[in-house]
Amino acid sequence: MKRGLAGAVLISVGLWLAGCGAGSPSHTLPHISKLASNSPGRSRRASSRHEIAQVLVTITPAAPASLREGALPRVDMAQSVFTEGAGLLVMLRAVIDPLTGSGARLPAGTRAVAVLVQIRNGGPAVYDSSATGDFAVIPSSGIATPVLATRGLCKTPQEDFDRYITAGEDRVGCVVYAVPDGATVSEVRFSPHARSAGRLVWAA
Repeated sequence: MKRGLAGAVLISVGLWLAGCGAGSPSHTLPHISKLASNSPGRSRRASSRHEIAQVLVTITPAAPASLREGALPRVDMAQSVFTEGAGLLVMLRAVIDPLTGSGARLPAGTRAVAVLVQIRNGGPAVYDSSATGDFAVIPSSGIATPVLATRGLCKTPQEDFDRYITAGEDRVGCVVYAVPDGATVSEVRFSPHARSAGRLVWAA
Protein backbone atom coordinates (compact mmCIF):
# COMPACT_ATOMS: atom_id res chain seq x y z
CA MET A 1 0.00 0.00 0.00
CA LYS A 2 2.82 2.44 0.89
CA ARG A 3 4.52 1.89 -2.48
CA GLY A 4 1.19 2.30 -4.27
CA LEU A 5 0.54 5.53 -2.41
CA ALA A 6 3.98 6.90 -3.34
CA GLY A 7 3.35 6.07 -6.98
CA ALA A 8 -0.02 7.82 -6.89
CA VAL A 9 1.54 10.93 -5.34
CA LEU A 10 4.26 10.94 -7.99
CA ILE A 11 1.72 10.68 -10.80
CA SER A 12 -0.45 13.41 -9.25
CA VAL A 13 2.51 15.79 -8.96
CA GLY A 14 3.52 14.97 -12.52
CA LEU A 15 0.02 15.78 -13.79
CA TRP A 16 -0.04 19.00 -11.72
CA LEU A 17 3.29 20.09 -13.20
CA ALA A 18 2.06 19.30 -16.71
CA GLY A 19 -1.02 21.46 -16.14
CA CYS A 20 1.00 24.40 -14.80
CA GLY A 21 3.56 24.22 -17.60
CA ALA A 22 1.22 23.38 -20.46
CA GLY A 23 3.36 25.43 -22.81
CA SER A 24 6.30 23.04 -22.42
CA PRO A 25 5.12 19.62 -21.14
CA SER A 26 8.04 17.83 -22.78
CA HIS A 27 10.38 19.49 -20.22
CA THR A 28 8.46 18.20 -17.20
CA LEU A 29 6.84 14.78 -17.56
CA PRO A 30 9.79 12.92 -19.18
CA HIS A 31 12.12 14.39 -16.54
CA ILE A 32 9.91 13.19 -13.68
CA SER A 33 9.44 9.79 -15.30
CA LYS A 34 13.21 9.34 -15.55
CA LEU A 35 13.73 10.37 -11.95
CA ALA A 36 11.04 7.98 -10.71
CA SER A 37 12.51 5.03 -12.57
CA ASN A 38 15.98 5.66 -11.14
CA SER A 39 14.91 5.97 -7.49
CA PRO A 40 16.76 3.51 -5.15
CA GLY A 41 14.80 0.54 -3.82
CA ARG A 42 15.24 1.53 -0.18
CA SER A 43 13.66 4.71 1.12
CA ARG A 44 11.79 5.22 -2.18
CA ARG A 45 9.38 7.80 -0.78
CA ALA A 46 12.12 10.06 0.65
CA SER A 47 14.15 9.83 -2.57
CA SER A 48 11.12 10.63 -4.72
CA ARG A 49 10.27 13.70 -2.63
CA HIS A 50 13.85 14.96 -2.94
CA GLU A 51 13.93 14.43 -6.72
CA ILE A 52 10.55 16.07 -7.28
CA ALA A 53 11.79 19.07 -5.28
CA GLN A 54 14.78 19.26 -7.63
CA VAL A 55 12.46 19.33 -10.64
CA LEU A 56 10.38 22.12 -9.07
CA VAL A 57 13.51 24.22 -8.50
CA THR A 58 14.46 24.01 -12.20
CA ILE A 59 11.08 25.28 -13.49
CA THR A 60 11.31 28.97 -14.45
CA PRO A 61 8.85 31.38 -16.09
CA ALA A 62 11.30 32.21 -18.91
CA ALA A 63 13.55 30.15 -21.15
CA PRO A 64 17.14 29.63 -19.92
CA ALA A 65 19.65 32.16 -21.20
CA SER A 66 21.38 29.45 -23.24
CA LEU A 67 18.15 28.96 -25.22
CA ARG A 68 17.58 32.68 -25.71
CA GLU A 69 21.05 33.38 -27.12
CA GLY A 70 21.10 33.78 -30.88
CA ALA A 71 17.32 34.17 -31.05
CA LEU A 72 17.53 37.55 -32.80
CA PRO A 73 18.12 37.75 -36.57
CA ARG A 74 21.73 38.44 -37.50
CA VAL A 75 23.39 40.77 -40.01
CA ASP A 76 22.27 40.10 -43.62
CA MET A 77 18.89 38.72 -42.53
CA ALA A 78 15.85 40.54 -43.96
CA GLN A 79 12.75 41.23 -41.87
CA SER A 80 9.37 42.51 -42.95
CA VAL A 81 6.84 44.88 -41.41
CA PHE A 82 3.59 46.46 -42.62
CA THR A 83 3.18 50.03 -41.47
CA GLU A 84 0.59 52.64 -42.45
CA GLY A 85 -0.19 50.88 -45.72
CA ALA A 86 3.43 50.22 -46.73
CA GLY A 87 4.90 46.73 -46.76
CA LEU A 88 8.61 47.05 -45.98
CA LEU A 89 11.42 44.53 -46.31
CA VAL A 90 14.33 45.77 -44.20
CA MET A 91 17.84 44.31 -44.11
CA LEU A 92 20.83 45.14 -41.94
CA ARG A 93 23.61 44.77 -44.49
CA ALA A 94 26.61 45.51 -42.26
CA VAL A 95 27.81 47.01 -39.00
CA ILE A 96 31.08 48.91 -39.57
CA ASP A 97 32.89 49.14 -36.26
CA PRO A 98 34.92 51.26 -36.10
CA LEU A 99 34.13 53.53 -39.03
CA THR A 100 37.30 55.43 -39.98
CA GLY A 101 37.74 58.50 -42.15
CA SER A 102 34.15 59.70 -41.70
CA GLY A 103 35.03 63.27 -40.75
CA ALA A 104 32.43 63.07 -37.99
CA ARG A 105 32.88 65.29 -34.95
CA LEU A 106 32.88 62.79 -32.10
CA PRO A 107 32.49 63.54 -28.39
CA ALA A 108 35.51 62.61 -26.28
CA GLY A 109 35.59 58.95 -25.34
CA THR A 110 33.57 57.76 -28.35
CA ARG A 111 34.21 56.16 -31.74
CA ALA A 112 32.26 56.21 -35.01
CA VAL A 113 30.15 53.17 -35.86
CA ALA A 114 27.98 52.86 -38.97
CA VAL A 115 25.10 50.61 -39.97
CA LEU A 116 24.54 49.91 -43.66
CA VAL A 117 20.86 49.15 -44.28
CA GLN A 118 18.48 48.42 -47.13
CA ILE A 119 14.76 49.20 -47.32
CA ARG A 120 12.44 47.86 -50.02
CA ASN A 121 8.89 49.14 -50.16
CA GLY A 122 6.41 46.63 -51.53
CA GLY A 123 3.61 49.19 -51.31
CA PRO A 124 0.95 50.06 -51.85
CA ALA A 125 1.48 53.21 -49.75
CA VAL A 126 4.50 55.52 -49.76
CA TYR A 127 6.87 55.20 -46.79
CA ASP A 128 8.09 58.61 -45.63
CA SER A 129 10.24 58.91 -42.51
CA SER A 130 13.74 59.71 -41.22
CA ALA A 131 16.72 57.34 -41.03
CA THR A 132 18.07 58.81 -37.79
CA GLY A 133 14.64 58.44 -36.21
CA ASP A 134 13.94 54.96 -37.56
CA PHE A 135 17.29 53.29 -36.94
CA ALA A 136 19.04 52.96 -33.58
CA VAL A 137 22.19 51.31 -32.32
CA ILE A 138 22.03 49.82 -28.82
CA PRO A 139 25.47 49.59 -27.17
CA SER A 140 26.34 47.32 -24.24
CA SER A 141 26.77 50.45 -22.10
CA GLY A 142 26.03 54.14 -22.52
CA ILE A 143 24.12 55.71 -25.41
CA ALA A 144 24.79 55.80 -29.16
CA THR A 145 24.10 59.18 -30.77
CA PRO A 146 23.66 59.82 -34.53
CA VAL A 147 26.40 62.03 -35.98
CA LEU A 148 27.02 63.74 -39.32
CA ALA A 149 29.62 62.05 -41.56
CA THR A 150 31.20 64.54 -43.97
CA ARG A 151 33.14 62.10 -46.13
CA GLY A 152 33.88 58.45 -46.83
CA LEU A 153 31.75 55.38 -47.46
CA CYS A 154 28.99 56.50 -45.10
CA LYS A 155 28.91 60.20 -45.89
CA THR A 156 25.57 61.58 -44.73
CA PRO A 157 23.51 62.40 -47.84
CA GLN A 158 21.76 65.74 -48.30
CA GLU A 159 18.49 63.90 -48.98
CA ASP A 160 17.56 61.36 -46.30
CA PHE A 161 17.46 57.90 -47.93
CA ASP A 162 14.55 56.94 -45.67
CA ARG A 163 12.25 59.68 -47.03
CA TYR A 164 9.44 59.20 -49.54
CA ILE A 165 10.08 55.62 -50.61
CA THR A 166 7.42 54.80 -53.18
CA ALA A 167 5.99 51.35 -53.91
CA GLY A 168 8.59 49.23 -55.71
CA GLU A 169 11.55 51.39 -54.64
CA ASP A 170 14.67 49.96 -53.04
CA ARG A 171 16.92 52.23 -50.93
CA VAL A 172 20.35 51.58 -49.42
CA GLY A 173 21.97 53.94 -46.94
CA CYS A 174 24.22 54.42 -43.93
CA VAL A 175 23.60 55.90 -40.50
CA VAL A 176 26.62 56.87 -38.39
CA TYR A 177 26.71 56.93 -34.59
CA ALA A 178 29.07 57.98 -31.83
CA VAL A 179 29.42 54.93 -29.57
CA PRO A 180 31.22 54.97 -26.20
CA ASP A 181 34.73 53.51 -26.27
CA GLY A 182 34.80 50.11 -24.61
CA ALA A 183 31.14 49.42 -25.40
CA THR A 184 30.12 46.86 -27.99
CA VAL A 185 27.12 47.12 -30.30
CA SER A 186 24.60 44.56 -29.07
CA GLU A 187 21.53 45.40 -31.19
CA VAL A 188 20.41 47.39 -34.19
CA ARG A 189 16.74 48.45 -34.32
CA PHE A 190 14.38 49.70 -36.98
CA SER A 191 11.30 51.46 -35.62
CA PRO A 192 8.86 52.41 -38.42
CA HIS A 193 8.09 56.14 -38.27
CA ALA A 194 10.27 56.26 -35.12
CA ARG A 195 7.61 54.36 -33.14
CA SER A 196 7.83 51.12 -31.21
CA ALA A 197 4.90 49.50 -33.06
CA GLY A 198 6.31 47.04 -35.61
CA ARG A 199 9.89 47.42 -34.38
CA LEU A 200 12.49 45.09 -35.95
CA VAL A 201 15.64 44.08 -34.05
CA TRP A 202 18.92 42.48 -35.15
CA ALA A 203 21.76 41.09 -33.06
CA ALA A 204 24.88 42.94 -34.15
